[in-house]
Amino acid sequence: MTLPDHSVAITRADALQDLRRAAHALSRHLDTGPERADLALIEEAISRLSANPKALPDDIGEFDRSRLDHLLDLTGPDLGPELLARLTEDLTATLDSLQQGAAVRDWKRLREATHVLISLAGSVGALSLQAMAEGLNTIAHSQDQAAAQATMPMLMRQLRALISFVSSTRMPNGAST
Repeated sequence: MTLPDHSVAITRADALQDLRRAAHALSRHLDTGPERADLALIEEAISRLSANPKALPDDIGEFDRSRLDHLLDLTGPDLGPELLARLTEDLTATLDSLQQGAAVRDWKRLREATHVLISLAGSVGALSLQAMAEGLNTIAHSQDQAAAQATMPMLMRQLRALISFVSSTRMPNGAST
């Protein structure tokens, strides 16, 4: 029996990265749907273990953290901080466009900004924000000022919460934006 070598300290991040590598290597050897489904469950568990345990802001609404975690897993520790920075920039630019469009009833700008927000919110798992952006897009098509005014406060609150959350998110290994 071989005793573990305690002279080399392995961090949680290192161990999780080793698990990711092993899962990736194993994926090339799985031929059946059930085997691939089992591996998907393992990869989900790795993502959950890698997740930043930081609590979500109250104003963020319904949020599926696994979507953001999946994006960060795909980009890896080298590009993850860049992804978070770009998401923050894009979400902030979208917030500005929505504010400007709403202020002057620029329906075209509102439609364009909601298209971007639908994509960004859905990609990172902000499900209620995505749904509100879809609703605001429909409102902008019909140019319903009263409905837009009723929708904007909650949408903007959730968008600001998402921007704050994404900008403060750290990679599992400690890297950040």
